[in-house]
Amino acid sequence: MKRNLWFLMAALLLVLAGCTSKPATSIDGKTDAPETNVNDTSDKPTEQDANANSEKTEVSLLDYFLPDGSAAHYKGEGNEFAELDITVARPAQDYVVIHENNGGSFVQKVYKLNGDEIQVLQEEHAELDAGIPTTEELKAMEPIRTYLKGPIEVGTTFDDWKIVEMNASVETPYQQFEDVVVIEQAEQDFVNRIYLVKDFGEIKRESIMSMEGEEEFVVTSTLETVTQP
Repeated sequence: MKRNLWFLMAALLLVLAGCTSKPATSIDGKTDAPETNVNDTSDKPTEQDANANSEKTEVSLLDYFLPDGSAAHYKGEGNEFAELDITVARPAQDYVVIHENNGGSFVQKVYKLNGDEIQVLQEEHAELDAGIPTTEELKAMEPIRTYLKGPIEVGTTFDDWKIVEMNASVETPYQQFEDVVVIEQAEQDFVNRIYLVKDFGEIKRESIMSMEGEEEFVVTSTLETVTQP
């Protein structure tokens, strides 16, 4: 029983941790137009177009978080620490700070958009009254893992995580969600999944333990309420 509990807590920590990091690369490609008329630039991508495409990519990735000033509650099942309360702040461009309270610990998570990925810069226990890091503190942080990586499509991998589904349908106490992105980390004895929706971020976390000769042990945190400014 102690061995099973140890594996369960390890799986939960993996779900909370998210993903591991890799160096960021750009997904904004450019294509040269055919050389037909040196005065005709209608088919050539302009600098303004490139900037617009870059901005569109960045917004797409940052949309996998709740807006600034939001709060959410997650219904927990399978473990007493699966119930969560979070608050979301966006103190600077490309940064997201989430305070997460599961009743047993209060964790500050700092994310940054860098090229085609969302990096985790910090994931540490903090005091309940912890403030948001200053701009200087944010800039001094270094990435410790990757939370999400583009392109957002089935098959994209980052370390031991993989996007396995793009159009999942997920029922939560809050509402029914469509077009859910599912990322998965699979090992021999457990599977961790995170379910993401644009403009909401994580709507569900799931950890499944498989032990020989025993029933599967499932722990979930599922979106129940959302408060937005």
